Amino acid sequence: MNKNFLINLLPTETQEEFFYKAKLIDLELSNIICKAEEPIEFLYFPVDGFISLLQSIDSHQPLEVGMIGREGVLGSESLLGQNSHIFGAIVQGAGTAWRIESKDFLVLANKSQKLKSLIKTYLAVRISQLGLSAACEHFHEIGPRLAKWLLMSQDRAHLPTFLMTHEFISLMLGVRRVGITTVAADFRRRGLIEYHRGEMRILNRVALKAESCSCYQKNKKMYLSLIH
Repeated sequence: MNKNFLINLLPTETQEEFFYKAKLIDLELSNIICKAEEPIEFLYFPVDGFISLLQSIDSHQPLEVGMIGREGVLGSESLLGQNSHIFGAIVQGAGTAWRIESKDFLVLANKSQKLKSLIKTYLAVRISQLGLSAACEHFHEIGPRLAKWLLMSQDRAHLPTFLMTHEFISLMLGVRRVGITTVAADFRRRGLIEYHRGEMRILNRVALKAESCSCYQKNKKMYLSLIH
């Protein structure tokens, strides 16, 4: 099914109009989709790839502040009159996405009350998740955060295996690589994950959930409030 969950919630007529204007594109691993403050020219609705939202401060490496998979959309703030991207965005998991020009999206949103309402609710969920992400980074240890991050990545990859290096994970979580390597080695020793040359595989989701911080379930609960 070449659909994003948000698109799938729309009335058939609105979906047909959306697909007429949108284009299915490839999301290539590590491709930079946009930088903060660049104009919002397109909105991206992932289908089977996923995107990391990045925040940069001064000369520090960018920090991940959110993920967008087939449950969401990149560029939704355009509905609020925001003309430029608030965060940078990079492809974290290769796949595909529906891309639509922002002007076409806004025309469609003005015609469809359901689309407008859905995106506004999604934005509220994203704001809640951003707040949770900030608290998680401050209060939770590397181990639980890594477990949460791996689970969230697999949820969006929809595959048991995905490409991911310790260096990339450390940048996304804003921690030293040695910390990620130590925790990942412990997870592997206990049979939770396996990794080799940048390929990560989750072997035991139940055990990994037990290791993750409470933010994993809270994030899922926030999103479920959107689709129910």
